[in-house]
Amino acid sequence: MLNEILPDLLEEMVYLLKQQGADPLETQLRALRIESICDCGDENCASFSTMEVVKVANYVQLHTIDGQLIIDLNEDGAICFVEVLGRPDVKYLLEEYYDATR
Repeated sequence: MLNEILPDLLEEMVYLLKQQGADPLETQLRALRIESICDCGDENCASFSTMEVVKVANYVQLHTIDGQLIIDLNEDGAICFVEVLGRPDVKYLLEEYYDATR
């Protein structure tokens, strides 16, 4: 669950969603499971999928101070991928969690 692995990121995203008037996504965000970590190889990437099949139809770009956060939505309006760029803190926590579970 996102709230167990990245609780600070979750709260930051909820706050930013509310600031942008996209707070209906909050319930989805709080219930997200991380399915897999992006394997693009970019050192600045800490993105992850939240569904087994990712087909992006829309997105919400959050206005952050550090890095980039983009919530990708499928055609049903469900969160399917979270793009996290330029956030070494998030990358570190994801890698630590997934290395420990292997």
